[in-house]
Order: sequence, then structure tokens, then C-alpha cells
Amino acid sequence: MVACYPGNGAGYVRHVDNPNGDGRCITCIYYLNKNWDVKEQGGLLQIYPEGKNVVANIEPLFDRLLVFWSDRRNPHEVKPAYATRYAITVWYFDAKERTEAKEKYRLATGQKGVQVPVTQNSRT
Repeated sequence: MVACYPGNGAGYVRHVDNPNGDGRCITCIYYLNKNWDVKEQGGLLQIYPEGKNVVANIEPLFDRLLVFWSDRRNPHEVKPAYATRYAITVWYFDAKERTEAKEKYRLATGQKGVQVPVTQNSRT
């Protein structure tokens, strides 16, 4: 997924990428923002590691790759961005959990052979 924050104070509320067992296990974010100044442009990613009294502040700097667990261990949010901010997000899936999520979705909807939507998009 490619995320573009238009720079009008847009951010993304605190969330977990995989809150419901949809198969996502690792989140990878690659930043594309040349000459980014977080003090003027905002757009800071904050991660709140579960069980820790710390916040990890990650600046969306060009050519930075960030990798973290997609589940409840890493709630995170994007603070408001005041310049156009770009990131590419890729999720790695656990095959067993993804298969189970697809079957659960199929049974709940009564559909056959449908794609299971990812339940929440991360715009980090």
C-alpha cells in the first residue's frame, strides 16, 4: 500500500494493524520523504510497545525502512503532517492465520471463493 498524507494536518489515529487475526504478522514501512524536517513538517510515527512505558518516535526520513510486529504488541499512530508525506507499507502474512481468517469470513458471509478484505488499513 502507498500512503500519501496531503500535508493539511492529516494523520492517523492510534491503532494496531492486525487487531482481529487477519494474518498480518509483520509490518514493513519504507519512507520516501526527501529533506524531511519533523519539527516543521510533523508526520512523526509514534509506536507504543505493549507493556513498556516508552514511546518510540520515528521520523519519516527518506530511505528509512521500519519493521515491526503487526499485532497488539505495537500500537502506533501518525502525528499530523504539514507537508506531503509518502510511505510504502507491506505486510507479511502468517499462512495459517490468513487461511483461518478467510474461512471464518466465508462462513460468516455465506460466500464461496471470495477474497477476505484486510480489516484495517494502516497509513503509517
